[in-house]
Amino acid sequence: MMSIIITLLVNLFIETSVSLTVVVPGDPIVAHVGSTVILPCWISPAENAEALEIRWYRQDQFNNPVLLYNHGKIQDVQEESYRNRSSLKPWSDQSGGLKGGDVSLRLEKLTLQDEGSYHCYVSGDREYDSREVALSISGPWKALFFSVLIVLICLILGLVGFILYKYRFKLTGKKTDKESCEEETVAKPAVGESADIIEALRKYAVHFTIDRQHVHPKQRVSQDGKSMKDAPKNKYTGEAFPYKLYAFGAQKYSSGRHYWEVELTQENTPPKNYWIIGVMKEGSVVSRDRSALTPSRGFWFLCSDGPRGFYINTDPPVKLSLTPRPERLGVLLDYKNGQLSFYNVTERKHLLTISCRFSGSVVPLFNPGAGDQSELRILDCTKPEEPALESSQPLLSPVSTPDESSTVQHAKHKQKTKKQKNKSVILSTLDET
Repeated sequence: MMSIIITLLVNLFIETSVSLTVVVPGDPIVAHVGSTVILPCWISPAENAEALEIRWYRQDQFNNPVLLYNHGKIQDVQEESYRNRSSLKPWSDQSGGLKGGDVSLRLEKLTLQDEGSYHCYVSGDREYDSREVALSISGPWKALFFSVLIVLICLILGLVGFILYKYRFKLTGKKTDKESCEEETVAKPAVGESADIIEALRKYAVHFTIDRQHVHPKQRVSQDGKSMKDAPKNKYTGEAFPYKLYAFGAQKYSSGRHYWEVELTQENTPPKNYWIIGVMKEGSVVSRDRSALTPSRGFWFLCSDGPRGFYINTDPPVKLSLTPRPERLGVLLDYKNGQLSFYNVTERKHLLTISCRFSGSVVPLFNPGAGDQSELRILDCTKPEEPALESSQPLLSPVSTPDESSTVQHAKHKQKTKKQKNKSVILSTLDET
């Protein structure tokens, strides 16, 4: 009796120790559209699976499998979409195949519809086990989607950052020293400008000369202090603008309106290709580096950099298209209203205006460039007989434009106060012209 009990217990222990267990990877298997993939599945401990039933199916499609192996061969019972695309294939060359318990599934020509969970079901005479393998399919559209998503996020973050930077003083209620200058604005040339615009500006004409005490040694200044050019010994390679060849006017201004003209060509010579004309805050340190010559450091100018074109020294610089190339440039400094305006005197039209809050005294700034035949010459403009009436209104502010001929005719028959008022209106309309 005791021997029978011991025999039964031994048989039970043997059967329990050889119970069938299926093992699959814990992480999803990733593949892309059109490729071939192997979904690993094996028996542990390893045993010969040639005599077992191996069934791969999806979700609740047990009777409509992806692949069915039984009685030593693959059966012709399967989901139609997997026909000729599924087979049993060892997931490793060292796995031993079916004899080693490797029952992995091979899928070919993957499509997006193949993504999802696959059940690996293995059954013997007395035991069975089943596990799920997850398959993730990546297609070109996914990569494109994530690329577009990343670009959109960067654009949104950049836009938000720009808005915060743009309106930082409104948000904080104050500005730093570097931000004390207002943003530079470029006024586009107006259509149908008045032919008398230059004559009106010359009412603010000033006479000054170059400060000869602070001229660069590679610069040549005339005896009258009105013209300048790079010295013959200056060897210009043309690789970068020679910012070091700066010069500035001997006079300084801290109020009012001041106008001057600069000749950029001489007879039988082409217009200058390289020059800088503008103003600078008195005491500012001129640098060879363009990045240091910005409004926040006390510089406001228009630059002609040869074939590289025109630009104003904003940060970053703003390129301009000025056609035709100016042969004579007019400059109006409106200190109170914080405007520096440029005019093509030959064409008698307004080119652009840089707006900023000036502080302290400013002086005219010049740079004749290098490699030109023509020199840069400051002209002495003749003022009209009657002085202009100072106005607190910016010369480039939008106001209604009266009929100019009737205004001039009317001014001839009015009293002196009426004349002054009429002139103020004409000057104020320059913004529209």
